[in-house]
Amino acid sequence: MNFVFSLPEDYFLKIKQRPLTALMIQSLQVACDKQHKGIAFGPRDVKGSLVLINRGLIDRHIVTRQGIKRTTWFVTPRAIRMLADAGLKNLC
Repeated sequence: MNFVFSLPEDYFLKIKQRPLTALMIQSLQVACDKQHKGIAFGPRDVKGSLVLINRGLIDRHIVTRQGIKRTTWFVTPRAIRMLADAGLKNLC
């Protein structure tokens, strides 16, 4: 006896992005709040920032003003979408 099963198209696709943990959500909200208020922040200002950077949720821009290079950090659009998908309003 043979059976044919029909599976959804995305059944075998690997999940590319793991879900956010509670600490990640909290850290991203803190970073979004600082970004919205125009307060400069860096990895040392955000808990768990190394994980967020490695996952591409926080990134940096290098800005040159008057010959001086400065690094500014920002919450990526990908992180903003993930927060929105989790049902959280963000200020970014």
